Amino acid sequence: MLPYGLFYLVNCIYELNTANNLTDKVFNMNEIMKLPNALLSLTRALQKSKTRRSENLFLAEGKKVCSDLLNSNYKTKFVIINNDDIDKEIYKLIDGFCKKGVTVYETKNNVFESLCDAVSPQGIIGVVEQRKYAPTPNESFVALDNISDPGNVGTIIRTADWFGVKQMILIGDCADMYNPKVVRSSMGSIFRMKLINADNTINVFTKNFDKIEILAATLDAKLALTELNKKNKFGLIVGNETRGISLFLEDVITQKFIINGYGTAESLNVAIATGISLFHLIR
Repeated sequence: MLPYGLFYLVNCIYELNTANNLTDKVFNMNEIMKLPNALLSLTRALQKSKTRRSENLFLAEGKKVCSDLLNSNYKTKFVIINNDDIDKEIYKLIDGFCKKGVTVYETKNNVFESLCDAVSPQGIIGVVEQRKYAPTPNESFVALDNISDPGNVGTIIRTADWFGVKQMILIGDCADMYNPKVVRSSMGSIFRMKLINADNTINVFTKNFDKIEILAATLDAKLALTELNKKNKFGLIVGNETRGISLFLEDVITQKFIINGYGTAESLNVAIATGISLFHLIR
């Protein structure tokens, strides 16, 4: 007897193949193979940054993230599904990846959960090649100065994408841009963002962004964010919530500003501060 997930998958295939408006042949069951042990070990190891760096790969977990992956220019090495947790959304994703020539593997629930960083994983994982980007000179960017929390990094990627900023610079000791939590927190926006790693120098700014204003959100600024005019192109630097903006960046910052508060909290979460800043600067 087939597991429920595979039984459901067979039903989906039958329904789509018999639909009157079907224009493309969908995949068949023979295209889904059992996950080999070597790829199982590799996938599990990709939860560690050392393996992600050495293999130049990362994990895309969940239906929303895999949907954005499917529609991106990132190269998917292979996909793994949980054969105990297949629904129509996952079926459509499997079909899409198969049509792009991506190999799809299946495994059981207990094995699948061991491959995921998420506490309550959805039934699909993509194993994806990392990409390296160069900055687009004098176009708007957000720079993260030593932001180590992966949830914040992913949320800022998502927020920047919402406001139309398409490149992000990660300075110094930031969370690994391909950490599974960064990818999940970005909700797929990572596949639409140029992510650039930079060391603790001003080189990336002096070489690429000499014709636009570079702004920084700080607690010691005199100018309020609300006093800044809308910007067509700009750079925005946000810093670590504890240490603030690194001193070496002072040489490239053209204007500091503060987001005025009216309560008693010591500071804003960096991702929230980024969203407020982008809303004002781009509105």
